[in-house]
Amino acid sequence: MIRPLYDKAVEKCGGRPLTLLAAEKLIANVKKDDNVIILTGVGCAPFFLHGETDGPLGAASLARAVSLGLGAKPIFAVGDLDVEPVRVTAKAAGINMEEYEIMRQLRHTGAIVSFPFGDSEAKQAAKEIVEKYSPTAVLSVEALGPNRKGVIHGAMGLPFHSAKLHYIFDEARERGILTIGCIDCGNEIGSGTVVEEVRRVTRYGDVCQCPCKGGIACVTEADVTIPAACSNWGGYGIAAMLAVLVKNPDVLQDPDTERRMLEANTMAGSIDGISMRPIMVVDAMSDKTNQGLITMLHMLVENGLKEEKYMRET
Repeated sequence: MIRPLYDKAVEKCGGRPLTLLAAEKLIANVKKDDNVIILTGVGCAPFFLHGETDGPLGAASLARAVSLGLGAKPIFAVGDLDVEPVRVTAKAAGINMEEYEIMRQLRHTGAIVSFPFGDSEAKQAAKEIVEKYSPTAVLSVEALGPNRKGVIHGAMGLPFHSAKLHYIFDEARERGILTIGCIDCGNEIGSGTVVEEVRRVTRYGDVCQCPCKGGIACVTEADVTIPAACSNWGGYGIAAMLAVLVKNPDVLQDPDTERRMLEANTMAGSIDGISMRPIMVVDAMSDKTNQGLITMLHMLVENGLKEEKYMRET
């Protein structure tokens, strides 16, 4: 399912490698001390009272990347139920978390904004957030968005009453602010870029199980959409590519930090979206699997930088 979505996203971006394109756009748009808004979290009652493990880790990885790599100020915008899991995950990733006014004075520090669930409240909050923080980029990792009938769905084709974070994307796109979305099933913010492919290849993509029958495919687009086996991995890919471009491997968390992030997230109550349990698993993939991916990404980053140095010296 992921490969067709990825191929379509590449096609929409003119054939460019997606993580490279995303990292290049971040470097071009985000300068030192700029605010970057990061959306994540699927918290909703009664199924995900503390969110899930896919989303917060990828968001925290991107926060670390834009902070260490670009000197930017990451601001998470999440629903009420996701605030604490996201906060502790970011801290485990090596980012201090403080109130906005304090954050602006400190290095390697982020802030978090609680986003309302109601539709009219969400629209107003989105406008206020974008106006107040004036971000130069808005990123999303596993934040759900509406289908063609305005209904947000879970992967199983049923309505999902999570925070309507897509209104922040809408505000950003209206103002020409860079938007990047990391997706997997196609019901996430950013999937609108490949919406027809989502409807074609994803279970319930075209027709959902709820009365709206509009499918789970999210219609909210992004400047760059990155489909991955789990949305966290899309965030990790961007962080790894940014590490290469700014020549700093520390931009991407190491395997030990990855484990600490997942442990912090689950201890705060987030659950694996497949087993529905607060265990060290993301979309049925174990902590060792995720650490293994980070190990491989670090090897690619470090080998790439070594090769570049070798080529300069010969």
